[in-house]
Amino acid sequence: MKTDELNLTIKELDELCQLYMDGRLSVLEEKELEYILCRSSLTSPSIADVKALMNIQLLPRPKKAMRKKRLWNWKYVTGIAASIAVILFVSLHFALPQISTLSDGTSSMYIAAYSHGKRLSDNEAIEATNLAMAKADSLINQASLMELEYIIRANNIINETLNNP
Repeated sequence: MKTDELNLTIKELDELCQLYMDGRLSVLEEKELEYILCRSSLTSPSIADVKALMNIQLLPRPKKAMRKKRLWNWKYVTGIAASIAVILFVSLHFALPQISTLSDGTSSMYIAAYSHGKRLSDNEAIEATNLAMAKADSLINQASLMELEYIIRANNIINETLNNP
């Protein structure tokens, strides 16, 4: 129904209620009358009787739903940022393999490194970079070993479950 159809006069609404009481409305017309009565604030004795028969209480008009702003869960955001940083670091390590071979000092790359707020010399910077890369490689190796270990454990559990029904 359109909203302009709800603007009935009390007389028209009383006539519809009388037709309902006489049983001269179809099922569809009764549903439409119920809809109108639910949203109408008009009252009269016959309207009150029909509302009581239909068990209708005055309902407020539906309001538009308010969209809630969703706040970011910073725990996940920082986890994602850390993951991206690790992926970027590892991809740079494999994209620039000459950094790991800088220990001979003959490369044309310039490395600047700081430790405790003090700038390291070129050789110290190269050593610090190599050490950081070695630590990253060790971390990656440990992670892959742990993953392999968990896969083996999962396969053992699956095999035990299949063998002992």
